[in-house]
Amino acid sequence: MTETRTDIAVEAAAKAFHETTREKRQYTWEQSSEEWRRDLRAFVRPMVEAALVASDAYVAAALPKPKA
Repeated sequence: MTETRTDIAVEAAAKAFHETTREKRQYTWEQSSEEWRRDLRAFVRPMVEAALVASDAYVAAALPKPKA
């Protein structure tokens, strides 16, 4: 299955969130259960999707408009 830009961003955000908030004695992202990783991906997905929409709008507004 081909990963989309959103899937890649969700994975990165979930891993970053996990690694920055975990206690030293807790499992790393790679050691965590698939259920935990799936739940964390579901938690960050709406935030990532909103960020990508905002980013796309910002980039689109900055691009020069084609002359008619």
